[in-house]
Amino acid sequence: MPTNWKYLKLTDIANLGTGYSYSSKDLQKNNNMAMATIKNFNRNFGFDSRGYKEIIPIKPIKKEKYANLFDILVAHTDLTQNADIIGNAEPVLNTGNYEQIIYSMDLVKVTPKDNKISPFLLSLILQGDMFKSHCMKYINGTTVLHLSKQALKDFELPLPKNISDLNELDEFATKAYKTLSNNIIENTVLEKIKSTLLNTLF
Repeated sequence: MPTNWKYLKLTDIANLGTGYSYSSKDLQKNNNMAMATIKNFNRNFGFDSRGYKEIIPIKPIKKEKYANLFDILVAHTDLTQNADIIGNAEPVLNTGNYEQIIYSMDLVKVTPKDNKISPFLLSLILQGDMFKSHCMKYINGTTVLHLSKQALKDFELPLPKNISDLNELDEFATKAYKTLSNNIIENTVLEKIKSTLLNTLF
């Protein structure tokens, strides 16, 4: 590691937020609000907007339980036997047609502190092999896998003492994630047009 770099704990540069604890009573049709879940996590990586669950919360929602575009979510529960999604970090790339998004108790939100690092650069780092390998050491359970809350608190990442040294990489990450988001939105619109045309013509 370069001499002007050092290891920092994730909690030194980011806040960790726990998700909304819901029950079946919360899951009601709602065109304005949805909840991000582990179903938003593709097995082969990537954010799937089809995983949202419409919800009408029966409990008050704290501000930190909401997720916005490009917020980073980490899967803390996994129903796959190969641990395909647990420990994966995914930025919210599409909020669908919903005005408000919250996230479930199976996810943790990672939010940069006081602009110490951009969310795009942090997403790029957390989607790397280093973070996934770290999380694999904190998994327990058999049928349903769970990631210890300590996993993110213990994670350390190498960064330059002056974060501006990574500006070029940050610019690349910003452009890449925004392009991905725009492509998802565009594909959603095209799918709706295709469906409308097929229903009208055939």
